[in-house]
Amino acid sequence: ALEQRFQTPAAVGNDANLAALGEYHFGAGIGHHYLLYLTISTGIGSGIIMADRLIEGAHGLGAEMGHVTVLPDGPLCGCGKRGHLEAVAAGPGIARWVAEQLAAGEPSSLAGSQGLSAKDVAAAAARGDPLALRAMQRAGAFIGYALADFLHIFNPTIVIFGGGVSKSGELLFSPLRIALEERVISPGYLQDLVLTTAALGDDAGLMGALALARSEASA
Repeated sequence: ALEQRFQTPAAVGNDANLAALGEYHFGAGIGHHYLLYLTISTGIGSGIIMADRLIEGAHGLGAEMGHVTVLPDGPLCGCGKRGHLEAVAAGPGIARWVAEQLAAGEPSSLAGSQGLSAKDVAAAAARGDPLALRAMQRAGAFIGYALADFLHIFNPTIVIFGGGVSKSGELLFSPLRIALEERVISPGYLQDLVLTTAALGDDAGLMGALALARSEASA
């Protein structure tokens, strides 16, 4: 019955929307009616389900939570604007910040690395590298700050994280939770809130497409 409520063809064009649908129907979001999905990888994508309905906006252009401004006049985002969450907390943004610190003379086991990636940074942080730890803490904090705003707007019961950077585990999520608790305006927003990683992994979008196809077939 819930599947019949998802009849917006625009969802096909947004991988994060499909992943949100997949997790809602078949993954970590089962049983939740108010859900946020964030994928943190080479970019930051998102999907929003409120009262069992996918939220996309008037022209299917909504739910771009990776493109909220968290650092005015900050680094250039892939979309061409500056200071977006994606620019500072997605994989390339993490690696770029570390590269900038290394160029400024910061000591690190990553010095001299070629083609530095967020995966390299997370691995160095896991080994205790101070600069890499700061990088992960910085990214996690920015995501936590933005997530506090998202909670204020949407008041979900679950936030699901997907994407490669989310596999960094507590290196990312510990500073994220600290920042979230600092910025949320009321403990009520955190009451019974579930923060978790995607249960379906790379299959979330595929399962979301299945759910969408079923809903369109039954419409």
